[in-house]
Amino acid sequence: MKHKVLFDTSVLIAASTFMVSKELSVSIKHPFFDQSMSLIGFVKKHLTKRIGIVTTTIEEQAYRVLEQAVRQELQKRTTERAIDFEIFSIILNYCENRLREILSFMLREPVDPLEVSKNFVKVTEMYENLKEKARNLPKPATLLTEAVPKGFKKLAFDIYRTQDEIINSQLTNLLRKPAETTDKTILAEAIYLFNVYKQVEGKNIAFYITSTDHHFSPVRKKGLESRGITDTIRDLFGITCDWPHQIEQILKNEMK
Repeated sequence: MKHKVLFDTSVLIAASTFMVSKELSVSIKHPFFDQSMSLIGFVKKHLTKRIGIVTTTIEEQAYRVLEQAVRQELQKRTTERAIDFEIFSIILNYCENRLREILSFMLREPVDPLEVSKNFVKVTEMYENLKEKARNLPKPATLLTEAVPKGFKKLAFDIYRTQDEIINSQLTNLLRKPAETTDKTILAEAIYLFNVYKQVEGKNIAFYITSTDHHFSPVRKKGLESRGITDTIRDLFGITCDWPHQIEQILKNEMK
């Protein structure tokens, strides 16, 4: 079995947003840095297998949003509103160099714009259907509470409601924060690349998207999982989406 992992922009940004400098009195580290770098380290270790892939869309977006990510991490660590321009420029340059090095471990794959545009229509329809599903979710907390003794109904309802909110959160998040055009484009490109790999390599191939974005990867909280979008992508397109840590574990198990 051959394995291909498309790195979403979010993982590249997490791995690039890091710097520790005593001279500048600067220490920044993205919350998802460790797991993102761990997966990248695994890809680097198996460089000849050409596991990690990106597209021009992903690469360009990564450079575009890196500045904002660096600025956000810096603002978490300073009480000052204004960040010294010269110091910020040094930090950003360092992080851009990190991104450049990370991309050197990836295979940049070309895509057919016409085929991607056809996939984009399918992806857009999928997200719209999922938004509609989110609007019409049942209210199981109310039903589950009916069987609970009267004195415990409120407590039970609050527990069930919290569980429902977590389990359905990947879908309900779409109502608050719909998938952006770039997210849809990346998924459309992933579908195209997976189809190409199947034609070239045969069906003995597994295709993944690693992302810290809940438009792709599951929401995990309090021991529960929300997978409404993730499972739909897998069912419709055969692509497994997950966080860097989980993808790394899958690869380690599969490539023993």
